[in-house]
Amino acid sequence: MESPAKILLKNANVLIDGLPELQQSSDVLVADERIVAVSRTPVSCDDAKILDIGGRTLMPGLIDAHAHITGLSLTPRNASYPPAEIAVAAGDYMRSSLMDGFTTIREAGGADHSIARLLAERKIVGPRLFYSGRALTQTGGGADFRTPDEVDDPCGQPGPLSIMSVIADGVSEVRKAAREELRRGASQLKVFVSGGVVFPSEAHPTIYEYSLDELRAIVEEAQSRGTYVMAHAYTDESVRRCLLAGVRSIEHANFVSEETVAMMADSRVYLDLTFISLVQRIESAPATGLPEGIVENLKKTVGKGRQVYQWAKSYGVPLALGTDLWGFEARKSQLGELEMRIGLDSPADIIRSATRINAELLNQQGKLGAIAPDAYADLLIVDGDPLSDLTVVTNPQQHLKLVMKGGIVYKNDL
Repeated sequence: MESPAKILLKNANVLIDGLPELQQSSDVLVADERIVAVSRTPVSCDDAKILDIGGRTLMPGLIDAHAHITGLSLTPRNASYPPAEIAVAAGDYMRSSLMDGFTTIREAGGADHSIARLLAERKIVGPRLFYSGRALTQTGGGADFRTPDEVDDPCGQPGPLSIMSVIADGVSEVRKAAREELRRGASQLKVFVSGGVVFPSEAHPTIYEYSLDELRAIVEEAQSRGTYVMAHAYTDESVRRCLLAGVRSIEHANFVSEETVAMMADSRVYLDLTFISLVQRIESAPATGLPEGIVENLKKTVGKGRQVYQWAKSYGVPLALGTDLWGFEARKSQLGELEMRIGLDSPADIIRSATRINAELLNQQGKLGAIAPDAYADLLIVDGDPLSDLTVVTNPQQHLKLVMKGGIVYKNDL
């Protein structure tokens, strides 16, 4: 890991969002953690370390808008694992993500300030972390992982038997729960507004969750801290409720109608469909013993999501890119989210989702997901042109030559 004060990247073909092709033969100067200059004429800096890119592609680091770094397996029910084991798992997840080119992660339930502190102190290595803390779920909601025979957690209090969520009901309770996660440093709030799809039915056990008043209270608490709410919502009813409440980011939404997609465009919310988590569960079903009925439902969910994606494209809904993968083995499929979209979108738009659009979603426009003066120096160098061949990005073992985050080089195979 190298960290000189200044680095001059010379002879790079730069991927700049909005340009139809790479900007050829450019120099990029990095000072400390920021980009200082991007120029097609040679840049001189006597005290900078020079890296000759040799005509390779320089592009922004990728952003995963929906990650679960504390998962130890496919199940989010991790309460029985000791905190140290969860921290090790999170560290492994993040380091591997960074080495695959993800320089930023928006965590969607489970991570907390202790992991963020270890990252800030460089005791673990990984992407920038925007964590949600514990996701809010209602009693019997999508993140209440108790079985019908379970009532209390080991401490004798009602709980979800999970480190990723907290049960809260009623306006006063959800306000308090939201305030607690924000007090603990959550970058944004996560809320469950419908059931999931790893069940026999499309939205078991609920079509929608939380009253409109409860959702509005959660959104209000987030806005009071200058942040926003991301919502797990699969169904038409749940997504419409999110739009009325002022939720900023809709996760999944596979079962919405075209009319609801049009409403999403009018509301200017972000849509994060997370295909790869569904596909990874389908592919791992023989090993994990997932019942055939659930596998068929997951396949149908993927198919419906493809239609929603096309509607979203046609109506101009900003498409984020997240993975929703649980556990270190599942994490190995992280770049598969880009591959899943190859038949649905152009390479340029897929990369845009993973860079500029995700940066806007995180309220980090101009700082992340861009190669421009004053942006963070979160950069990748790859062999080939990702605008014509996306496998340049999705095959890091062969093509990814350098990973830089905040001006620090974590991988250099030039």
